[in-house]
Amino acid sequence: MSMREKVAWISTLTGLTIFGYYFWSVWSDFAARLLDGDTLFWRFVWCFGIAVAIMLPASLIAAWVGKQQFDPPLDEMEQGIERRSHRAGLGILEASLIGIILGSGFITETARADYPADAAGATTIMLVNLLLLALAVSGTLREIRIIVGYRRYT
Repeated sequence: MSMREKVAWISTLTGLTIFGYYFWSVWSDFAARLLDGDTLFWRFVWCFGIAVAIMLPASLIAAWVGKQQFDPPLDEMEQGIERRSHRAGLGILEASLIGIILGSGFITETARADYPADAAGATTIMLVNLLLLALAVSGTLREIRIIVGYRRYT
């Protein structure tokens, strides 16, 4: 298994676990009508820090155990895999952003109905978390595409 595929596996599994928890907690707070921007901000910072604290050492250990170079130069096959995965991730991100923009009226109305005391703040919290979700989904799908690309050639 190439080092890039190992890193993609580490990133995918860590991201699904850590950010799956984060977005589940956001959904739980939203369903309970308890969105608190400060709490969610610090929860995200903790989740991001934990993800980095897991992914970086795990990737370094994987390189060391496999006696592989951590960031070797790309060959033509790897360049093609990276190019296709980045193109797919960008397409998903662009479509997600357009969907969020088109759905912003619905989000605003939901915030006004559920949080009449601070509808603007709730709208902001919802939009920011939808943007974070779009980034997380597109990044995770990009990493999965890298894994699939390598699995095809092995």
